Amino acid sequence: MKKVSFAEFGGPDVLRLIDAEKPHPGPGRIRIAVRAAGVNPVDWRIREGQVLGAHPTELPAGVGIDAAGIVDEVGAGVEGVEVGDHVFGEGTDTYAEFAVLGAWAGCPGA
Repeated sequence: MKKVSFAEFGGPDVLRLIDAEKPHPGPGRIRIAVRAAGVNPVDWRIREGQVLGAHPTELPAGVGIDAAGIVDEVGAGVEGVEVGDHVFGEGTDTYAEFAVLGAWAGCPGA
């Protein structure tokens, strides 16, 4: 899969589109095929290394914490969501083709 990553702190010029293994959800998490990712000020602050106290970041790192998409894998113990459901939520490395979410809700009207 493709994902956006950075190997050093800095501006947008440190971002790279890389090949990566698909992540798999652990217990209590789901994986989605990402259809949209949120762009938030915290994303660039993490990328620039401004918020290391609140968001410790080990390099290289992925980008993004918000996304919406279609559930394609469900971790152990997850209830109330199934493969094929449309959801949005919070996770890690969401600027990618697939992302793991730890918190989510169903998309209205989906």
